Amino acid sequence: MIRINLLPREEVPRQRQVALPELSTFAPLVLVVIAVGVMAVMGLYQGQKIKTLEDTIAAEEAESRRLAPEIAKIKRLDEQRASLNQRLDVIADLDRDRYFRVHLLDELNRSLPEHMWLTRLEDEGADRYAVEGVTFSNFLVSDLLQNLNRSPYFDGIDLEIAERGEIDEIRVVKFKLTVDALRNPATAGQGG
Repeated sequence: MIRINLLPREEVPRQRQVALPELSTFAPLVLVVIAVGVMAVMGLYQGQKIKTLEDTIAAEEAESRRLAPEIAKIKRLDEQRASLNQRLDVIADLDRDRYFRVHLLDELNRSLPEHMWLTRLEDEGADRYAVEGVTFSNFLVSDLLQNLNRSPYFDGIDLEIAERGEIDEIRVVKFKLTVDALRNPATAGQGG
């Protein structure tokens, strides 16, 4: 078929030419699409990571709830062990001091002159003892001090009081002294 165009040239429809836009006009759009894609991938990755961590936390909490009675039992046993160890320490201290105090009392008894009576012996702590008693003479108090000075178990002997008094209308001398007890008399020097 033949075509004849009778229209004047100015009115003849022109063929349209389709021109593709240049690559530089698509570059920002491509960058935006890539950035959105990267953010979407990172969001999916972070979401998966969060889900994994939440699952781990839930599993650990379930395990913690499952083990809670055993943990409580372990805590009770630790408290009981600490209490028992404390009691054993007290017993060990008493046992260690048992023979030491027997030797002290024996040595104090040997140091007492005749006609002297002790009315009080008190542990003041740190191996320091307070001794109180009565006798008939200051000379007997002096003998006691000399005997204690010779003893390997006593040191730091201080006479605090020696005064006259009466017991049932009998004149006596009341005395009070303090003394340091030595735990290892073989290595300690004698007091003076």
